[in-house]
Formats: sequence, structure tokens, C-alpha cells
Amino acid sequence: MISFESLDFYNSNKEYKSSLPKLPENIVSDFEIADWLLNKSNFSWLELDIEIDIDSWKYEAAYAHKYLVPHREENNNGWNSCCIHGIDVDKTGAWTKYGFNNEIDVPYRWTEISQFTPMIKSFWENFPYESYRRIRFMELESNSAIVPHSDMPGKLPGEENFDALGFGVPINVAISHPPDCYMTLQGLGCVPWKEGKFFIVNIRNYHSVINFNNNSRIHLIAHGIPGQRLNDFVKLIAKSYKKSYETQYKNS
Repeated sequence: MISFESLDFYNSNKEYKSSLPKLPENIVSDFEIADWLLNKSNFSWLELDIEIDIDSWKYEAAYAHKYLVPHREENNNGWNSCCIHGIDVDKTGAWTKYGFNNEIDVPYRWTEISQFTPMIKSFWENFPYESYRRIRFMELESNSAIVPHSDMPGKLPGEENFDALGFGVPINVAISHPPDCYMTLQGLGCVPWKEGKFFIVNIRNYHSVINFNNNSRIHLIAHGIPGQRLNDFVKLIAKSYKKSYETQYKNS
């Protein structure tokens, strides 16, 4: 069911047009670009320069259906999830929900779903993150919505001095994204999702997802830490920023 709150948020923000901020002239290196964009600019979203075999991802994602459980069900209806990597397959929330006092003690691992998703698992093993917290399939059922909220760093222990390059940022992948399904950011408009697209969305902004379609939306969100692979990660961010900004400039 689509709540009035979600519908009002969508209608109030859908017409905004967001653009990537211009790179300051004194920012030159890949590290400086990534640090500026993720930590210092008020960017809305960044499309990553990544291509995948989306049909294979859809095939493997189908195995997740029997594992899906309600996510944040206290104020959402139709939002479901399961973990391919995490505490356990049905532990889709933050680690503080499951009795841990420190994230260092959290036993993140590949869950039983990963045996059915070898291509997806292999992709994340080769992605420039050294380690992972949660990697989750996220379903939004037909004619459902995720209420407006902000995932502001600082809510959990260890996030007080947030640094995106040290802590990592969630990578969101559209696996099945039907028409008439919109992720809207306050004052910034709708993320231009298409199946197979990877985005880093600045979820510090208030955002909501609304699915008017009769089919479910399936995304995958990976929360990882660059660690020893930081150089490769900042190269990906810098390359993606330059490509997206050039496309934006040509289309303006």
C-alpha cells in the first residue's frame, strides 16, 4: 500500500532536476576527486561506470525470493530483503539490532544464498572493496512505497567522524526495475534508474521509493569497506564522475 506521506513526498519532489557539481579547479588527483565528491560536495547521486550481464543477475536473484523477509516493517509495508552477505540471511537490519556492542565483533559472512548466486558473489569479490558488511537483495512489492527517511551517518557507533573513503558507501544496483517505479530525493528529483545501472546515492538526503507498477522492484545494495583496495576504489569514483559530468555537460 502506498501511504499518503510517500505519495506527497514523490509529488513534491519529482520535478526537480539534479546535476553533478562542478569540480573545483584545485582538485586534480583521483583521490582528491573521490574525497571531494563523497565527503565535501552535496552531490545527489553518481552513476558508476560498470557494466554487467543483467540477465544472469536476474536469473540468480530469483533464488532470493524464498528468503525475503519484511524490512523495517515498523513503518513500511511491502519492503522486503535478505542478505547474500551479512550476519545471516534474514538479519537485514543494522548490526545494533542483533545484540552486538561493537561492529568489530560482528561475524559478517557469505550466507546460504551465495551458493545460488556465484556470478553475483564473484562480482563483489572483485569489486574494489576489501571487505563487506551487508550485501542485500531489496524488494519493493507492487503498489508499495518506502516512506521518506534519511540514512545519515552518525546514527550508529563508530560513524561519528564519517569518512566515505574509510568507512565506505553503499553501492546500489538495479536488477529488476519496472516502469513507474521512482526513487525520489528531497529537492533533487528522481534517480534515473535503469536495469543494470549502478549508483551511489547520497542517502544523507531525505529520500523515498514509490512503485506504482504491478511488478516488484529488485535491487541489490552492497555495504563495503575499501581498505587495502582504496586506490582502485578512488579510480572508479574519479572515472565515473568524469564520464557522468561530461555526459551531463553535452546534454545541457
